[in-house]
Amino acid sequence: MDARGFTLIELMVVLLIASLLLAAGVPALQQAAAEQRLVAAANQFFHGVSLARAQALRHARRAEMRPSDGLHWERGWQIDVGQRVLRREPALPAGISVAHTAGGEVLGYQPNGQPLTRGSWHFSSDGRSRVVVINFLGRARVCNPARENQCSKAELD
Repeated sequence: MDARGFTLIELMVVLLIASLLLAAGVPALQQAAAEQRLVAAANQFFHGVSLARAQALRHARRAEMRPSDGLHWERGWQIDVGQRVLRREPALPAGISVAHTAGGEVLGYQPNGQPLTRGSWHFSSDGRSRVVVINFLGRARVCNPARENQCSKAELD
């Protein structure tokens, strides 16, 4: 008799190997996804800061970026130029928290692009963090405190 196909034992071995590989890969994939959400949140904030500064210079008017609810950056923010709301950003993904240095409740730029506020905004989730720093010239940057020593000295920029 000519048998074609696989035996039950062979199929079970293949399924066992596949499940072991999947079990090993899922946690790494979840960590990579969490890291990406954190990086995306910090970059979204950075781009908002850059937009606020550019609009202050473009319109020669004061521009401000503030939390949507007035208190918590995690719940989203809006960018105002004069009395006009230019942009609203939605809330950050669950699990991402934002802390800021003194004066970080409102971020603003004068018509000449000089910052009304300078300091740092710390985005964190599951022991990972990113920091958005605004220096005395009003320039923003994103840094990773786990890799950059200067990131922890952000308030001195």
